[in-house]
Amino acid sequence: MPTLVRGVSKQGFTLLELLVVIVVLSIAAGLIVVRGTPGDSNYLESDAKKLSQLLRIAQQESLLKSKDIRFLASDKGYTFEEFTGSRWVPVTTEPLLRPRLWDNGPFQVTLLNEGLENKFLTLESQAGLKRQTIVLERNQAQVVLESQASGIFRVGQAQAVIKQTSNRTPQNP
Repeated sequence: MPTLVRGVSKQGFTLLELLVVIVVLSIAAGLIVVRGTPGDSNYLESDAKKLSQLLRIAQQESLLKSKDIRFLASDKGYTFEEFTGSRWVPVTTEPLLRPRLWDNGPFQVTLLNEGLENKFLTLESQAGLKRQTIVLERNQAQVVLESQASGIFRVGQAQAVIKQTSNRTPQNP
């Protein structure tokens, strides 16, 4: 804003300029808080991506050493086991496949083999890969890992889960 006095320069900012800066910073801070706040979806995706990489390592271990490896999961953690000829034991030859706790758990875990719920998934050393799915769920969010034709598990986007409860009562004929 020009001044009426010669030789005197404008010092500082106008009130409007300060308000614009404050509004812009407030909007930016709001976006950072919303996007940067960890929620169930973020936790699920983080653990699902890590699990996807470990499943890839287990698949490679199975193919390279011609042995079956299975994946077992609970709400607290998961483990990889190999078949030794007479029984299943935890994998000890690959340190990355040691038993683990979920980083951000606990989660509800569902394992599906060819669409049917199962207690474990087998990563076989032979060709003929099966369609396998792992569903991680926490509160109202879930992430699905699905095996591809190559045996690699793809992590889907976290989605909100709406659980329907049936309020209908059976009717007597």
